[in-house]
Amino acid sequence: MFFLLAFLTGGIINIQLICNSSLAKKIGLINSTFINFFVAFIFLFIYKAVKLDTSIHFDISEVPLIFFSGGLLVIIITLLANFLIPKLPLLYSTIFTFLGQIITSLILDSFYGYNFQLNKLIGISFIFTGILYIISYDYLKKRFSKDEIIG
Repeated sequence: MFFLLAFLTGGIINIQLICNSSLAKKIGLINSTFINFFVAFIFLFIYKAVKLDTSIHFDISEVPLIFFSGGLLVIIITLLANFLIPKLPLLYSTIFTFLGQIITSLILDSFYGYNFQLNKLIGISFIFTGILYIISYDYLKKRFSKDEIIG
């Protein structure tokens, strides 16, 4: 069940990336990011108002300040995605985002006491080799120039 939900989340993220980058093309990068978060705020506000759940009480001063950095990171991610998606095919953007998530999760897992397993590193190297193959194929077929691929 959780694997299916994770799979659906990945699909929804790609749809969200396309919608956000299309909006960024029309109204600009900063404006599209603002609208993205404003719409999310409105929906969360309506949800909270309708639910009227008063059983959960917390003191915001007890929450460490570093925990609020997640919101800032989401804004940075949205800005970067809105900037990159029009410049790269969605396949490349998704694959590189996925690869960054995998590598970062392996590093963070090792910090939190989970074993760093060699088979996971081998799997990542297969994914990375596949990415290099796709990029070299596109380069050889003249779909992208060297400057577009490298930056």
